[in-house]
Amino acid sequence: MRYKSLTRVLALDLHPRRFGYVVLEGPDRLLDWGVRSHRRKGNSSDVLIQTRLRPLLELWRPTFLVIHGARQMPSRKNLLRERLLEGVAAEAKNYRIRVQILKKRPTDRAEKLTKYERAREVVKRFPVLNQRLPPERKPWESEDYRMSMFAAAALATAYLR
Repeated sequence: MRYKSLTRVLALDLHPRRFGYVVLEGPDRLLDWGVRSHRRKGNSSDVLIQTRLRPLLELWRPTFLVIHGARQMPSRKNLLRERLLEGVAAEAKNYRIRVQILKKRPTDRAEKLTKYERAREVVKRFPVLNQRLPPERKPWESEDYRMSMFAAAALATAYLR
C-alpha cells in the first residue's frame, strides 16, 4: 500500500496578546483549532511564544507555519506585532519548520468578503467549526476573539490551494 506524504500546516492569525490557530493536514483534514492568549503584564510576546505556541509546535510538528504579513496599524501596535512575528518565526526555525509569511490574500473574491462571511465560508468547508462561529457583530460591538481562529483557517486553506 502506498502512503501519500501529506503537508501539515499550522496557520496563525497573530495579535499582540493572542493568536488564533488551525492545524490542517492536506487541504481537507482539520486536526486542531483554537485561540491562545496571554493577558498578564510583562513581555507578553515571549510568554505567548514559550507557553502557548511551543506546545503546539511540539505536538503537531507542522511542515509549514503560515502567518499573515504586516498590517497597516498605528506604529506602537505594528511594532508589537512585528516583534511577535519575529519571535514566532525564530521559534519555528528552532523546530526546523518552514515559515511562510503571506503578504496579501490570494484571490480578489476573498477581499470583497467581510470577516464574518469569510468565517461562514470556512464553516462550509469544516462543519465541525459551526459551534464556534460567533454571531455576526453589530457595528458598535467589539470583534469576538474567536474570529481570529476563522481568519487562521481561511489563511491555511488559501495557502494550500
